[in-house]
Amino acid sequence: MSPIYIFTLALLVLAGMLALVRGGGWERSTAAALALAWLLSALTPFDFKTPPWPAIIADGCVFLFLLYGALQSRRLWMAVAAGFQCLILATHYVFIHRLDLDNWAYVSAYYVWNIGVIGTLCAASLLAPRKARL
Repeated sequence: MSPIYIFTLALLVLAGMLALVRGGGWERSTAAALALAWLLSALTPFDFKTPPWPAIIADGCVFLFLLYGALQSRRLWMAVAAGFQCLILATHYVFIHRLDLDNWAYVSAYYVWNIGVIGTLCAASLLAPRKARL
């Protein structure tokens, strides 16, 4: 496992704990969606020669969830998280169309955007109003 993988996984665990302890329903649901997508991505074999379709589908589902949440909840953090998730999908799109893309560029961009989504969830959980936590 690479250091960026370990760091991002630790950040996801922290975000999940913050969402459970301090977040409201949207924060908890987002943490669950991210954890499921992470698990599916971790179980997907990846060889840098073919697109990781299960992970791409999971990331697409997370994007749709975040977009729905942004429209329904009218919470700014969900729109920001959806924007980062859209960048994750754009990274996948580039790799699908350029399989010769440098592996480092693909993986590093993927993790940077994931850190953006997870960091947004951390901030939202910390700043969640008390009434949202009930």
